[in-house]
Amino acid sequence: MGKIELEKSGDFQVDIHVNQKYKWLDMIGKVIKIPFLDQQVRALFMLRRYDLIYMPYPLSTSRLLAMLKMIGIVKTPMVGLAHQNFIYYKKTGAFLNKFGIKRLRQFDAFAFFSTKLMEKTGRDLEFTSEEMQDRCFPVRWGADLSFYENVKELKTSDYVPYAVCAGTADRDYDMLIKAFENIPLCLKIYCTPNTIPNADRLPPNVIVDTTWVPYDQLLQAYANAEFIIIPLKEEIKNKGNTYGLTVLLDALAVGKPVLMTHHSFLDIDLEEEKIGLWVKENTSLGWESKLKQMISPETDLSQMGKTAKNLHIEKYNIDYFAQQMASLFKTVLYRKKANS
Repeated sequence: MGKIELEKSGDFQVDIHVNQKYKWLDMIGKVIKIPFLDQQVRALFMLRRYDLIYMPYPLSTSRLLAMLKMIGIVKTPMVGLAHQNFIYYKKTGAFLNKFGIKRLRQFDAFAFFSTKLMEKTGRDLEFTSEEMQDRCFPVRWGADLSFYENVKELKTSDYVPYAVCAGTADRDYDMLIKAFENIPLCLKIYCTPNTIPNADRLPPNVIVDTTWVPYDQLLQAYANAEFIIIPLKEEIKNKGNTYGLTVLLDALAVGKPVLMTHHSFLDIDLEEEKIGLWVKENTSLGWESKLKQMISPETDLSQMGKTAKNLHIEKYNIDYFAQQMASLFKTVLYRKKANS
């Protein structure tokens, strides 16, 4: 996440360590509840070469290093990328919960894809207002600029207008299918066999594809669609994760409007940015109502798509993300130098 762009700046060299080299170490890690033990053990022997440890998935890859940082063995600054909730044990006073908080507090800084997630994490980790200012940084993630320049709308003469919905988890396909029963528009759903809808009978305007679809083909399906749909399950909306963000950023990159379950843990406001509509009544009837609004003559889908593409170019792209991460890294390194 940002390696190529960080290195382009000339300020940083970013090495990505092999995920697994010694399988037996990871087997031990599974027994002692330390995921990715192999990667972390190998990292220990290399830390002197590096000024900073960057962890895009801090929950799963930091357990050993953070514990060693607690006792002063690891001194290298650690920066985590926070795009999911830091889940603790239900009993807030339990020892394991307190230990988990202490372990995550070993990170020198976190970069957040969501300001609401940042605020929640600050409360969960018991950060003071000063710690929030020094250690928590909001950043904008986004897709690659040059790659998506080549993704263009390619509609054949027999093209039938459709909306598209894709995702491997946390999508309420059954609710969406029911909402489409009275909508004069086709729907294409791309999912896995494990997430196939439970609907016994598909309306004639709904197609479900459970085969493996290469990413470039999925992007072409996005580019040809009238708009992109992200229907989240009601029970996961407030868990703290940035569910649906990747597809939303893909939509911006290909210049398509979005119809999405209202999700307060995303910083991009579809309606404020004029790139789509929120579905706040997350039911089949609520979705049917918003679908009708989306396809009505009063909704300018073309302009929404152009606005979405401009957002990608100007604000939500990997180059800008890398600039923000470089600034964060420099802040952490400057602070370490000042305190040494």
